[in-house]
Amino acid sequence: MKKYWNLLLCSFLLVFTAACSGNSSEDEPESETGELLLISSAAYIENNGTDQAVFTVMKGKKDVTAEAKIYQKKGSSYDILPSTSFSSKTQGDYSFFASYNNEKSPTIIVMVTSGMLALPEDPQPSKFEGFKRRALAVQATSLGCVYCPLMIAALTEYAKLEDSKSTVLVAAHGIMSGDDMISEYSTGVLQALSLKAAPALLFNMRPSSEALELYASDTQFTVATRIQTTANDLLKAEANTGISAAVSGTEASGSVKVTAAVKVGKTGKYRICAWVVEDNIYATGQLNNYPTLETTYDFKHHSNVLRCVSSTSSVTGVNLGGKTECQSGETLKFSYEFSLKDMTVANLANARVVFIVTQSENGSRYTVDNVVSCGLNSQVKFEYK
Repeated sequence: MKKYWNLLLCSFLLVFTAACSGNSSEDEPESETGELLLISSAAYIENNGTDQAVFTVMKGKKDVTAEAKIYQKKGSSYDILPSTSFSSKTQGDYSFFASYNNEKSPTIIVMVTSGMLALPEDPQPSKFEGFKRRALAVQATSLGCVYCPLMIAALTEYAKLEDSKSTVLVAAHGIMSGDDMISEYSTGVLQALSLKAAPALLFNMRPSSEALELYASDTQFTVATRIQTTANDLLKAEANTGISAAVSGTEASGSVKVTAAVKVGKTGKYRICAWVVEDNIYATGQLNNYPTLETTYDFKHHSNVLRCVSSTSSVTGVNLGGKTECQSGETLKFSYEFSLKDMTVANLANARVVFIVTQSENGSRYTVDNVVSCGLNSQVKFEYK
């Protein structure tokens, strides 16, 4: 059956669309048409009283901060913020909105955090078996890919299933130019996994020959069923490791610090890596045109987008605990610091870190044993069945 992996066709459509697009004037006057938005310079600030979130109020393309009022929620009411900046020494989530010409903006949240989070307490410290297992699915995707919408729709349907909660999805953008979400990290991951065409979905860093493909007779529902079947088959095996994690970071600090503890239930060779992903990215210049699906699914907002990786020389990570072989009954630590300068993150509040433990399957090949996802300034406990 014919596979929908026609890169020549995708490239032609990409070039044709770019050639036909018009150039808008850069000298258009600022407009007050459009939604009223309150924008914060930081999604996270530290509880030191000096780290600040600076607010801007936009009406369409026009900055109306000077004329607008900004409100902070206090209890059941909102008080006018005396300035356009906010700082605090008390941890918590703080809500704000703006008003301008009798219009109210959507509410935004600024989180005040204490800095570096410690790892959470292990609910069963003496247990080294029966770990909750999750699978990693890497989606090779591109804004210029003609059939990526079908894969995205299928993953949307799969996400509605209870089974999907055990799958951690990462979208690595690449293959074709013209995609703002492509980076050296996403390109490196695709190359390391030998994913040379889009769309493709590969579980657990297994050989690229096992990547899920699309066929001429496919619908989003048949593809979702194949994704479910593939994931469930992999999840039947026992996890040899359990993962606990903590992630900390603010815009002002300029970094995201991660730490993890891994419990080893079976002696073997293990590696670990951490990947930063971002949700809810609006993609301008979207080229996906799939009329039969566009009325049902959103192809302009993208989630699980890979932004940075801790290990580039080996996509499977570094030796766990610095050991070539780990012993059953050990708990080993991992830490890493991501620089915000090294990645493009549209909104730090939408960032997460995926922790991946791989195991030597045979020879030099490492495949995923277990994986967890941890939100920024959050923790993940060891999970057991």
